[in-house]
Amino acid sequence: MVEPDTRSAAALSEAGAGLFPFPRVDRFEEWLHAPAPLESMHPRFDIRRAVPAEFDAIYDLVNHTFGIKRSRPRYDWIYRHNPYGTARCWVVIDRGSRQLVSSMASWPWPMARGARCAEGAQQDGDLVVASGWQRQGIDRLRAEVWRSHAWQSKALTLSWPNAKSRGAGIKRGRSANIVGPIPKAVLILNTKAYLAGRDWPALVSAASGVVVDTALRAWRKLAIRGAIGVAVEAVRRFESSFDDVTRQCMTWPGFWSPHDADFLNWRYLDHPTVQYLPFALVDGHTLAGYSVLKVDGQASWLMEFAAPVAPRCLASALLLHVIETARAAGCTHLRFVAPPGWRHWRLFHAAGFLPVPSEIYLWPAGEEPELRQLAMWQSVPGDMDDV
Repeated sequence: MVEPDTRSAAALSEAGAGLFPFPRVDRFEEWLHAPAPLESMHPRFDIRRAVPAEFDAIYDLVNHTFGIKRSRPRYDWIYRHNPYGTARCWVVIDRGSRQLVSSMASWPWPMARGARCAEGAQQDGDLVVASGWQRQGIDRLRAEVWRSHAWQSKALTLSWPNAKSRGAGIKRGRSANIVGPIPKAVLILNTKAYLAGRDWPALVSAASGVVVDTALRAWRKLAIRGAIGVAVEAVRRFESSFDDVTRQCMTWPGFWSPHDADFLNWRYLDHPTVQYLPFALVDGHTLAGYSVLKVDGQASWLMEFAAPVAPRCLASALLLHVIETARAAGCTHLRFVAPPGWRHWRLFHAAGFLPVPSEIYLWPAGEEPELRQLAMWQSVPGDMDDV
């Protein structure tokens, strides 16, 4: 496990004050008109940037090709209403029929290295090629064009490739750019139900359940020690006071995403189709931390967890509340994923989170070679647009 750079944490937190609130200027028009020498040079396909008036056609293409029914509000939430700017899409249009045959989106995203802001984006979202147009090299043609864009080498972009995308990257000789897997852990909340869904024998499930429940009860007794005057409250809206907590508890020497109050409100409370449960940790009368829980049927994700490392009772109280909320909601397990240097891994393991095989990889892009070192990264599930 890579330990965080605690020697510079205080200095980084102080310097990080300049990150909050994160500067927000929609640079879509600049991006739209920046040079891209290879744009629309292909004799058969028009490969170019899309304008917002074309977004509805992109939504239809994604839904039809992938066989999904994502709602217009869900699309608009990230394409049009992102507080950091309008979606940046590259489309491929067949010149003969004028048919939209492919699209790829990226979304402006708050990114930083240490206390320094960076132009950031989530890349390769809604990457789609229309039915009947696959295996004609369209992905490669589009990639050549968008890589010629003047901003492409300067922006700090990240994507979360699935197995198919990783395979394509490896085939194209880009495996060195893929980072991971990102460590993943699961806390089993209802052992019998969790293991039953994985075809474990009933006796083994029952025995395992006793062990897990006993361990969780023992940790709970330890977790509440010293937590006098500590409370966890539901959050109706993230206010600017949460920025101080993020600065103090999340500032990272390497690459990370500063989640200010506007981001947290948009990412969770303004989401049109998914309900998230945000909580505030209060020590006496002082805001000391926050968390966000996603309940998805019997599964749950810990999306955000910002709390001091010391005293440990504060983070323990917040984690305990998240665990009890997930159990009360009928979840069988709670999932979390973060790079090895995540500052609360020790606490999570003490609470019973078990490492499991991870299918989550990071594919960063930018000018700095350290981007490909997993130890340089801090991320949480909230940094993935589709979790």
